[in-house]
Amino acid sequence: MKLSKLYSNNDTIFEPIFFEDGFNVVYGDIRHPTRYELDTHNLGKTTLAKLLDFMFLATRNSKQFLFKHEDLFKGFIFFLELKLSESSYITIRRSVKDNTKISFQKHSKKHQDFSLLADESWSHNNVTVDNAKTLLESWFHFDILKQYPYRKIIGYLVRTQNDFTNVFKLNKERGKDLNWKPYMADLLGFDGDLAKQHYEKLAEINKLKDKISAISLSDMDNVTKELSRIDGRILRRQEELTKLQEFIDDFNFDNIDQDKIEQLVDDIDSRVADLNMREYSIKNNISRIDESLDTVNIKVNTNEVKELFEEANILFPKEVSKDFEQLIDFNKAITKERKKFLKEERVELLSELSTIREQLTSLNTQRANHLSFLSETKLVTKFKESSKEIARIQAEIAFLDKQKENIDEIQSLTKDKRELETELISVQEDMRTNLTEVNDVKDNLFSNIRIYFNDIISKVFNSEGEITVYFNKHGNFEFEATYQNAQGNNTSEGDGNTYGKFLSIAFDLAVARAYLDKNYPKFLYIDGALEVLDDRKRKLLLEVLREYSDMGIQIIITAISSEVSGFDEIPFAQKEIILTLHDDGREGRLFKMPAW
Repeated sequence: MKLSKLYSNNDTIFEPIFFEDGFNVVYGDIRHPTRYELDTHNLGKTTLAKLLDFMFLATRNSKQFLFKHEDLFKGFIFFLELKLSESSYITIRRSVKDNTKISFQKHSKKHQDFSLLADESWSHNNVTVDNAKTLLESWFHFDILKQYPYRKIIGYLVRTQNDFTNVFKLNKERGKDLNWKPYMADLLGFDGDLAKQHYEKLAEINKLKDKISAISLSDMDNVTKELSRIDGRILRRQEELTKLQEFIDDFNFDNIDQDKIEQLVDDIDSRVADLNMREYSIKNNISRIDESLDTVNIKVNTNEVKELFEEANILFPKEVSKDFEQLIDFNKAITKERKKFLKEERVELLSELSTIREQLTSLNTQRANHLSFLSETKLVTKFKESSKEIARIQAEIAFLDKQKENIDEIQSLTKDKRELETELISVQEDMRTNLTEVNDVKDNLFSNIRIYFNDIISKVFNSEGEITVYFNKHGNFEFEATYQNAQGNNTSEGDGNTYGKFLSIAFDLAVARAYLDKNYPKFLYIDGALEVLDDRKRKLLLEVLREYSDMGIQIIITAISSEVSGFDEIPFAQKEIILTLHDDGREGRLFKMPAW
C-alpha cells in the first residue's frame, strides 16, 4: 500500500498533491532569507503529516489544526487516494464538518478526481468511522500483525516531529507500556502476545493487591493466627449470649411485687376516687354560697310604696310606714349575720379544697411511682441490662464475623494472587525462552532488521548501530537503539536530538525493508529528514533514501532549501519534488490562506 494522491474540494486553496511510487520531496524554498519575520517552518510541511493522519481516520482531536481552527476548515472535504496494487486503488473521502462519516470509492486507475462525485455514486457512502476502519482493514489485508489495528502501524509510518524523540514509543502512546510494547515485540519478530499476557497478569495481580490492602486488618502478618483468634472470641461471645438468652427466656413479670400491684389497685385508686367525690361536693357548696351572697339583700324603698298607695287613693298611715321601716331594718340585721356565716363557711371549704388537691397530687405521684416500679426493681434492671448486653454481644459477634469474612476473602484473594504470580512466572519463563531463541537465530526477521539498521548507521555515520531487546527489572521486554564504537560500547551520540532522531529514521527504514516481501505498507513519511545534519551526512542519507526507494519503498521527506545549501545544486530531481512551498506570501503555503 502506497500514497497516490491527496486533494480537496477546494483546489484553489489546497492544490492536489500527486505522489510518486519512489522518492518524493516536499520542498520548502527560502526566497527571502533576510526577512527575519518570515518562518519557513510555518509553510505546512508538518501540517501535511497531520492531514495524512486525519485521512487515515485518526480520531478527532481538538488540538489538531483542522479542529483547532475549525472555523477556517469546516467547509473542506479531503480525498486520499491509496494504491493497493498495480490495478487497485481506493479513495477515502472525509470532511471536517462531518468527520465521522466516511465514504470510499474503489477504482482501477490512479490520480482520479472524485471531488464532484455524487453521494449515491460512491462505493460506500457515509460509513461510520468504526465501520470505515473495518472496511480498510479488509482492503489492506496485511498478512502480518493482524492482531493490531492498521492505525497502530500507520503511527510509525507517518511520524510527526514529536514522534522522533523515542525510536520505539511514539509520542501519542504516552500511556501504559501495554499500549505499545506487545506491538513492538511482534513487529521485531518476538512473541508480543507473551508481553501482553505479562502486563495483563501483572495488572490483575496489582488489582488483587489493592483489594487485599483495602480490606486488610491491622495485624495480618499471620492470617491463620488471626483467624483462630477470632474464632476463639466468637466462641466465647456465643457462650455468653446463650446464657443471657436463657435468662431472658425464663423471665416472668407476673411474679414481681404482686403486693405493690394490689396496693396500687385497692388503696390508691380508692382514695383518689373518694377525694375526687369530696372535691366535687366542696365545689358545689362553694358555688351555692356564692349564689346566696349575691341574692340576700332586700331592696325596699318606702317612698315608692307610699306613692303606690296614694295612686290607689289609699291612705298610708304614718304608723304603718314606721312599722314597715322597722321590719326592713330587722331584715337587714338578719341578712348581715347570714352573710358573715356564709363567708366563714366559704373560707373553710376553700381550705379543705386546697388540702384535697394536695392529697390528690401526692396520691397521683405515688400512683405514678408505683407504676414505674416495673422498670426500677433490681430484677427488671438486670433484665434491661441483660437485653443491652445481648445487643452488645450480638454486635461484637457480627463484627467478628465480618472480620472472619474479610480474612476468608483475603485468603481467597491471596490464593488467586499466588496462582496469577505462578502464571506470571511461567509467562516470564516463556518470554525468556522466546527472547533467547529469537536472538540466537541468525537469519530471521529480527536479525534482518538489526543488520539493515546497522548498515544505515554505518553508511551515514561511520559508526555501528545496535538494536537490543532484553529483559528489564520488571520482567518484561525492553527495547534499545544505540550508536556503538568499534569495541561495541554505546556512545552518547544518540542522546542528542539530531542523532537521536536519525535512530528513528534508520529503524523505520530497516523495518520497512525487512517487510518488503510481506503485504505491509510500503511508504514512509519522514518530516525534516535532513534538518541539523552535517552536509556530508545529508548526502549519505539521501543515497540511503534513494536506495530504499529503488527497493520498492515509497519515501516521502520534507526539506527546506537551507538544509541543502551546502550542495552544489539542489539535490532533488524535478520529478522528485511533488510539492514546493515557499515564504513569498500565501501562495507558498500548503493552504493558500492567511497564517492561523
